[in-house]
Formats: sequence, C-alpha cells, structure tokens
Amino acid sequence: MRARNIAIAALLGTILPAVTLFAVFNMTNPSDGGPAVILIVLTLIYILTYSIVVLVTVLLGHIYRLIAPATQTTTSEEKKRRHLRKTLAVCAVLAASPIFIISLNSIGRMEFVDAILIVATEALAIFYIVKKV
Repeated sequence: MRARNIAIAALLGTILPAVTLFAVFNMTNPSDGGPAVILIVLTLIYILTYSIVVLVTVLLGHIYRLIAPATQTTTSEEKKRRHLRKTLAVCAVLAASPIFIISLNSIGRMEFVDAILIVATEALAIFYIVKKV
C-alpha cells in the first residue's frame, strides 16, 4: 500500500469515527446503554486513535523527507514493505494505550503505578515488534 493511500485512509478513519462517536454520545449514555454500546464506543475510540497516530506518523515522515538531505540509496520493495508493516504495527500498539487508560479509569483503578505498567507494556510490545517484524 502506498503512503498516500494510507494517509487518505487515516484521514477518513479520523473523520468517520469522530462523527460516529459524536452521534453515539448525543443519542445515548454509554454507561446506560449496556455492554454493546460500551464495546462500540471503545472500538470507535481505538479506530480514531489509531487513525490519528498513523496520520501523524505519515505527516512526520513526509516532513522528515523534505528536511533530510537526499541520499542515493536503493532499497528493495520488500524492505520498504517490511518497514511500512512495522510502522503500522507500532502505531496499532500505541493506539491501544487510551483504551487501557479508559478501562482502568472506569473501574476506579487508575493510579501512578498503573500508568507506569501501561507504559512498560507499551514499550515491551514496541520492542518486540521492532525486533521480530
């Protein structure tokens, strides 16, 4: 998938869940709606966060390529695809942290130690992805 297609999909993935979340929050209270509404809200929050992280990553990548000096390196298509897959996987891991925070906050368990555990879990997951993918 080309970077431009990913950027367009991320932009649409930012707009559509935001509008849907706005509609869900205006129509019902997620805590009164039951497990199905809570699942929908958490899924929409994850999609929105993932799209924002991917969009920011793509934009920063374009800015870096504009600022960085041009080097004459030839990279294979497989290497580019692997790098893109790795970047999208890291974005998926980073997008999961708001769901952890919301879940812990909803049960009244969000403390400093829990925040450190979330950061450690995210760091381990990113380290694993960077080394194995």
